[in-house]
Amino acid sequence: MTTIRRANPADDAAIVRVLIDTFEHLYATMGVEMSPERRSYLSDQAARRAFATSFVCETDGGIVGTITLTPPSSHSEAWLDGAWDLRLLAVDPRMHGRGIATALIDFAEGQALAAGATDICLHARRGVAHQARLYAGRGYARDPAGDLDGPPYQEGYRKRLSAP
Repeated sequence: MTTIRRANPADDAAIVRVLIDTFEHLYATMGVEMSPERRSYLSDQAARRAFATSFVCETDGGIVGTITLTPPSSHSEAWLDGAWDLRLLAVDPRMHGRGIATALIDFAEGQALAAGATDICLHARRGVAHQARLYAGRGYARDPAGDLDGPPYQEGYRKRLSAP
């Protein structure tokens, strides 16, 4: 049984584990080592809760994925006025290929739409083809206006939300 729900403080350790495992796996495929600063950022789930909402995917009682949604604020990396920011999508590498990432994106979009969002922005690491395909398949369009041109190089994507 797979469920997606809003994360709570008791989930922090499991969320951090999924984030670290996912990003270490991604970086290893690129021949990049995770910096101590990145590890620290990924590990600070409690601080994120002050300005964003994380969601978790549970399968068989364990957390196997997470995503974070940030409303328009000074903490958002969205470059469009009033857009929400989707970040930190992570799925346990042992669970890849099961539709968990798609389900998390769809759930987060639904939550944003219910809260009045009309647009979502996100960043994906430049050169990671499977991420680009995932986001394009969910209706996100590349938007170079959102690119972050400094290590790590990030490509901007945006999506206009609409009610089902």
